[in-house]
Amino acid sequence: MNDDQVARTLDEIERSLRRDDPAFLERVSHLQRQELVTFLSVVSLLAAGAVLLTVGLATLSWPVWGAGLGTLVASGLVDEYHKHSLKRWPGA
Repeated sequence: MNDDQVARTLDEIERSLRRDDPAFLERVSHLQRQELVTFLSVVSLLAAGAVLLTVGLATLSWPVWGAGLGTLVASGLVDEYHKHSLKRWPGA
């Protein structure tokens, strides 16, 4: 199968799902948005943590370093919370 055939087949499946089970597509759409928000949150927290850790170590500012460490821990917690929320999702 080439890319055009795959795209047409996927479009046909999506149209069929939209017609037969619109609630399913809404759930999938919600999960995709939730996944994007979680990804952006974790990446932002990791970047902020890296910057704060670097600045804290460079200036020997322990509160800044601690804030960086806290954001790195928070990024892990956000990711774990997202994983657990997916397990609670109906039908998962």
